Amino acid sequence: MISVDTAIKIVTDAVEPRPPKTVPFESALGLCLAQDVQSDIDMPPFDRSAMDGYAVIAEDTLDAPVELMVIEDIAAGYMPKKKILRGQVSKIMTGAAVPEGADAVVKFEETEDLLANNRVKILKSVRKGVNISRRGEDMQIGQTVLHRGMPIRPQEIGILATVGKSQVEVFSAPAIGIISTGTELVDVESKPSLAQIRNSNGYSLAAQARRLKAEVEILGIVKDIKEEISSMMHRGLQKDILILSGGVSMGEYDLVGDVMKELNTQIYFEKVALRPGKPVVFGKKDKTIIFALPGNPVASFVTFELFIYPAIRKMMGFPTIHRTTLKASLETEILVKRKRREYRPAFLRMQDNAWFVSPVEWHGSADLLSTTRANCLLIVREDAEKLAAGQLVDVILLD
Repeated sequence: MISVDTAIKIVTDAVEPRPPKTVPFESALGLCLAQDVQSDIDMPPFDRSAMDGYAVIAEDTLDAPVELMVIEDIAAGYMPKKKILRGQVSKIMTGAAVPEGADAVVKFEETEDLLANNRVKILKSVRKGVNISRRGEDMQIGQTVLHRGMPIRPQEIGILATVGKSQVEVFSAPAIGIISTGTELVDVESKPSLAQIRNSNGYSLAAQARRLKAEVEILGIVKDIKEEISSMMHRGLQKDILILSGGVSMGEYDLVGDVMKELNTQIYFEKVALRPGKPVVFGKKDKTIIFALPGNPVASFVTFELFIYPAIRKMMGFPTIHRTTLKASLETEILVKRKRREYRPAFLRMQDNAWFVSPVEWHGSADLLSTTRANCLLIVREDAEKLAAGQLVDVILLD
């Protein structure tokens, strides 16, 4: 049995970023850039008004209040036609090009429209450059505006649109197959008998993977029969990652590990000093990464977050592959029963600029409902005997 940290390192060392592919930029949300992106324009493309107001020569406002002549209205999307001379102004809208000769913009709130003879009273003086965004101050032609390895969020989509990058290279997402093992399992539409349960793991694991933009296929349920497990695994070996849940403990019907070995899978580890989730198997068959997770739903959920989450993130090219961890003050005492690292569903809150965390009520690794009340995993280190109220502890943030 190996430590959690060792297991995570083994997993992340065994995977590599997937090859890039080119996609329409609007389809790239949530993926990782596989190229640097340069701007093909200056932004702003001209000296631009940052306010609705009047484009002026700043020196004309030194003796404000002062009356000046309005010679033109300039709306966004139109270039000015007239040069500003001393004693003149142009009415201008936010985003419009500042006319030649003007060196500041006075906002409307600091003016008075005289409604006669195209004149305006400037009520306050302004300094040169006020309320003007200079050409190229945001980005310049040829400037690298986005870098390889950056996650593509809505703001990056906006930059891609700004620089006309309609097709963009990203690291491709892995194809994932999910198999749920267990003779006791029935699908969602079926009413389980007293000896049966619905297949929740297949769908929760698929949701965890899809949230990371992976391409997921739920391959289905397989009974605790070696031949059926082997047949289904052969289908799954067409994927980049194959995830199985159930059948990895020490019982007579826990056959997944045996089938993996019969298929000549390279096994990296079979047990991790972890609660929940000790019986977790990680291996590789040809080019397919295989994770065999415990059948208990919370154990399945936790082991995905610890091992599969960083594997997918690394395969998709992200430089940051692990979930965010932070420290919080524990609100209730915790007595430690086992010398394995524990990851407890917990609720994190902020009060007075400080983080506080408390474990949610849960009844063991089969209690999936408890995770719906949690927004983090509270880490109980294997060397701890007791965690006192007020003690700082590590928590892993969940979505």
